[in-house]
Amino acid sequence: MSFFNSYFTDTQIYLLLFAGLFLLLAFIMHVKEKNILSVVFLGLTAICIFSFSALLDPFLNLWDERFHALVAKNMMNHPLMPTLYDDPVVDMAYDRWDRYYIWLHKQPLFLWQIMLSFKIFGLSEFSLRIPNIVMGTALVIATYRSGKLIVDRNVGFISSLLTISTVYIMELAAGRQELEHNDFSFLVYISLSIWAFIEYYYSKKKIWIYLIGLFSGMAILCKWVVGLLVYFGWFVLRLMQKKIKLSENKDFLTALSITLIVALPWQILTFLWYPAEAMSAYKFNTSHFTVPLDGHDGSFWYHFDMFNTIYGKLASFLIIPAFWTLYKSNKDKKLLNSLVSMVLVVYLFFSLAATKMPSFTIVVSMIVIIAFGTLLYYAIEFVNQYVKKDVFKHIIFIVIITAIVMLRFDIGYIAEKYTLKKDNNHYTMMLTHNKEVFKSLELPSNAVLFNVKGRHYIEAMFYTGVPAYNFMPSFEQYRKLKDKGRIIAVFVKNDEKIPDFLKDDTSTIFIHKEIMGYE
Repeated sequence: MSFFNSYFTDTQIYLLLFAGLFLLLAFIMHVKEKNILSVVFLGLTAICIFSFSALLDPFLNLWDERFHALVAKNMMNHPLMPTLYDDPVVDMAYDRWDRYYIWLHKQPLFLWQIMLSFKIFGLSEFSLRIPNIVMGTALVIATYRSGKLIVDRNVGFISSLLTISTVYIMELAAGRQELEHNDFSFLVYISLSIWAFIEYYYSKKKIWIYLIGLFSGMAILCKWVVGLLVYFGWFVLRLMQKKIKLSENKDFLTALSITLIVALPWQILTFLWYPAEAMSAYKFNTSHFTVPLDGHDGSFWYHFDMFNTIYGKLASFLIIPAFWTLYKSNKDKKLLNSLVSMVLVVYLFFSLAATKMPSFTIVVSMIVIIAFGTLLYYAIEFVNQYVKKDVFKHIIFIVIITAIVMLRFDIGYIAEKYTLKKDNNHYTMMLTHNKEVFKSLELPSNAVLFNVKGRHYIEAMFYTGVPAYNFMPSFEQYRKLKDKGRIIAVFVKNDEKIPDFLKDDTSTIFIHKEIMGYE
């Protein structure tokens, strides 16, 4: 316990303790075959783990979380007008994604979720991540149900625990991994669309057609057209079923229509309301396939090399055995082939794309994790064939799964990366320092902040509520600001030359505090 007290807050420690308690209860309910209660306790475990992760960084993360937080904050006053610079008072070119006025760089749904959380719970880093807690819990439950339908309840249970203990997924929810909230929401909505597809395959109930369409449309509203992934798998399934006539695919077309009804209005409205910005965002997004944007390049094997990073050590060696056991154990080969086709097309598509980013392929992680869950259960069953008494089989099941979950959820790694356990954790020290600096500034509401280091003007705007820029104002910019009744505030670096027009203005606020960071 002294280890935890040294590096984590009391709230985080209690969350971990409750997570352990709920996990134990989930095991007990699972062994007793009380499936509903087992799922309830799995959900409570997920809430605790994702809440713990949401509290890891008490600052806005690089590289994108700060942008998403700022845009969502600005949207509180105008939900249909996403802005980065809510008050673009300085006369300059707002012509890049990192300094747009109207910010259409990302689709809006995940930003609306954050905005709603801010409205309900107030502005904080934790409230910024509350939507991820909710969505992460939904992902865990959907994984359980999908695993149960594809193989059985044991695979569903194990797969849900593998999801909870996947540190990479936790770090997305925590805002630390690149594109965090955006990719996490995209992952969850695509996973929910696949879960609804599996449910529909087995039950044939119309409600699942509508949910496939809804979740796919919501996925598009988080990122873009990869949100249609479920339809690729569905199309492959229909080819295997030799159902190619329109009359045989009314369900497919109904779901697709719902997806378009959900996703298209925003695309149309942005082109009507913000045509220049919408066209710029569209061109930028479509160029991902042909151009390595923002230096995010890599070889064809980039995403395969990322496999161990996302899913844990030895994952790249176990993935083939995992899918082999899934193929041997699943209830329906055609359904499985359609699911595997989704995994293959995602990896092929993003391997061919010029822009490479770590989380691009994570949208199929639910299927991959279910494969690993099947392999793990296969290994447990192999051991249990030599055990006669059921009670010992249950004990073996619980001990093996608990050990693997604890090994995967590496608390030492988390402490080292997210706390000041080591003096060389410059990332945490620098961003904590910067937040303290920005929060300490007592600027008038009509101030404009200049000379903020790198892109840290984004955090500055979030914490101070005034426009911020990373350069010294020109005389022309200064004059126009004074005509508008604005006060100039400037970060002053050591031995930096300050323009005379700023020094001669007695109302200028000079800030002699250092902004730390990588940019």
